[in-house]
Amino acid sequence: MRLILFNVLLLIAAILQHSCIEPYIPDNQNDFVPRIVVEGLMTDESENQTIKLSYTSRIDSLKYSPVSGCFVEVFDNLGNCYSFQELYPGNYEGIIPLHNLLPGREFQLHFITTNGDEYESNFEKFNPCPAIESIHYIMDTRETSDPLVSFQGLQFYYDFYGSEEFDRYFRLTVEETWEYRAKYPITVYYSYGFQKTKADSSLFFCYNTNSINDIFLISTKGFEKNEYVNYQLHFVDNQTQRLKYKYSLLIKQYSISEAAHSFWVNLEKNNQQSGGLFETQPAVVEGNINCINAPNESVLGYFGVSSVNEKRIFVEKPDGITFIEEYSCEPSKPNFEGGWPGNLTPDEWPIYFIYYFDIYAENTILGIAPQECFDCTKRGGTTHKPNFW
Repeated sequence: MRLILFNVLLLIAAILQHSCIEPYIPDNQNDFVPRIVVEGLMTDESENQTIKLSYTSRIDSLKYSPVSGCFVEVFDNLGNCYSFQELYPGNYEGIIPLHNLLPGREFQLHFITTNGDEYESNFEKFNPCPAIESIHYIMDTRETSDPLVSFQGLQFYYDFYGSEEFDRYFRLTVEETWEYRAKYPITVYYSYGFQKTKADSSLFFCYNTNSINDIFLISTKGFEKNEYVNYQLHFVDNQTQRLKYKYSLLIKQYSISEAAHSFWVNLEKNNQQSGGLFETQPAVVEGNINCINAPNESVLGYFGVSSVNEKRIFVEKPDGITFIEEYSCEPSKPNFEGGWPGNLTPDEWPIYFIYYFDIYAENTILGIAPQECFDCTKRGGTTHKPNFW
């Protein structure tokens, strides 16, 4: 019995050894051939439109590879042609007059690469878009992997009501902007010597903007009415300062075709794959672009057109939420031994100081704290207040 058990253990060890050492690389990476990726959405937000063309890259060496030097144009179903010029690598810009972006008008992308390969999309119909009725939220609590820890925050929702003149497929993009603040004003700092100033709050107030990367799709096909109430958006927790002072949410609603909706649904499914051993492997999400002289070539991305409606809300600091400090700004006693600033180089200056009460010395002394506690831009934002603020 012991011999059998010993042999089984040896077998398991051999399997684990051979299955863990070698990295898994999908078969299609061994004979990798770059594919063209198309990003293009024509909207009525502006006459200026952008088409982005790039190549895919290997998953073991990810990089952006623009497709430059292409001849790019867009046609409509009335025979109008709109030329696009490459302003910088892989980015082609053109103008479609707003009076041509009308409901029912159809558009097609056409481009030719420098090696003569020719591509075109299916025609996409420009659909009108209903207005966004409201954006609202509730206070909520989310559990974490630790059963003893949960996060407070706000869960956002959205409503719209559309008549039968509108199509039944929609996509949303969500952009958040928030105000946040440093902990201390600047009074004492080191930069080519110690400097003192009156309380300086020029780096105290900051603003940051972030696009929510989730895919938000709505279909009212099969609904009695073309409307959706309490569509769940994103959750903002109390682990940052996003809700602490003032928070703004901008939603853009796009009216898309059924084919475009299917493309985004499949893309969303791929993004949600957990990657487990027995999960469905991610599929190649192909769009509506084809290679004319090589019909079997797979082209990624989607060319679409859409009317857009948008709505913005502001949220002042909500009651009942306790916020977590993102950075530890407790001052500490600096070590001045050996001269100052020691081994810190000028690219690490300025070094900020704050007066605080030292319980051990029982006296107010000069302490040091991280730059993020004095300079809010160190957290990625800007001191420039948005125009809509």
